Amino acid sequence: MKKYIFLFLIIFSCDYSKNNDNNFVARVDDYYLTQSELNNQIPKNLSEADSTKLIKNIIEKWAINKLLMKNAQLNMTDEEKTSIENITNSYKENLIINQYKNKISYNNPDTLIKNDEVVNYYNINSKNFKLYDEIIKGRYIKLSKNNFNIKEIKRRFKRFNIIDKVFFDSISIQLLNYYLKDSIWINKTLFFAKIPMLKKDEIQRIVKNSLFYIKEDSLALYLIKVKSYKKADDYAPLDYIYNRIKELISNKKKIDYLNKVDKELIDEAINKNIFDVYD
Repeated sequence: MKKYIFLFLIIFSCDYSKNNDNNFVARVDDYYLTQSELNNQIPKNLSEADSTKLIKNIIEKWAINKLLMKNAQLNMTDEEKTSIENITNSYKENLIINQYKNKISYNNPDTLIKNDEVVNYYNINSKNFKLYDEIIKGRYIKLSKNNFNIKEIKRRFKRFNIIDKVFFDSISIQLLNYYLKDSIWINKTLFFAKIPMLKKDEIQRIVKNSLFYIKEDSLALYLIKVKSYKKADDYAPLDYIYNRIKELISNKKKIDYLNKVDKELIDEAINKNIFDVYD
C-alpha cells in the first residue's frame, strides 16, 4: 500500500508543481494538504535530514488516513454512517454545552466560596473526614559534616523564628537537602522517606514526642524537628483538607447554579412560546 501512496504522491508532485498557486504539498482525490498545515506539524530547529524524514512521514500518514477514510465511506452501510454521524454530533454538542457551562459558572457570584463557608462545612461534617494515614508538621535539613557553620545552623534550626527562616533561605545552597515548611501538614511516610537512615522505632519516638532530633552518618548530618502529629483514624485538621472541602462546596454550588439556569431557560422558553411538549 505504501508503494502506491508514494507513487501517487510522486506523480502528483511532478504534475501539480507546474501549476500550484495554492501552495499545496499533496493531494488525495479532492483533499489537499497545504504547506501551512504541514509547517504547523514540524518543530523548529530540526536538522535538514530530520526535517525531510518528518515531512515524508507526515505526508504519508495524511495520505493513508484520507485513503482509509475513502475506503471506509465506500464500504460502510448507510446505517453505520448515520450512527457515527449521530455519535459525532452528540459529542460535539456536549463539548459545546460543557464549555458554555464552565464559562458561565466560572467566577459567577452564585458559585464563589467564602472562607466562612469552608469553616462552617468543616464544623458540621468534621467527623466525616478521618485520616487514612499519619500526618505531621515538621522540618528537617541535611548538611555536610564538614560545614563550617554547624553550631550556628543547629541553634537557628532549633529556634526557627522569622529571622532564622530568612537565614536558612540565604544558606540553602549549603544544604544537601531540606524541608522547612513546618506550618503545612504532610504525610508522615513521605516526610521521613527523605531520611532513609532512620529506623521505624526512631521515627515513632520523634513523631510522638515532637522531638528535636539529630542523626548522622559518615558524611552527613540530619537535623529533624516534628511540631505536630495526627495518627490514622484521627479527624483530619481543617488546614489539611481545606482545599478538598472548598472543591466539594464549589462542585455543589456549580450544580445548584446550573440547575437554576436550566429551570430559567425552560421557564423563559415556555413564556416566549418557543417550547412545547406534545402529547
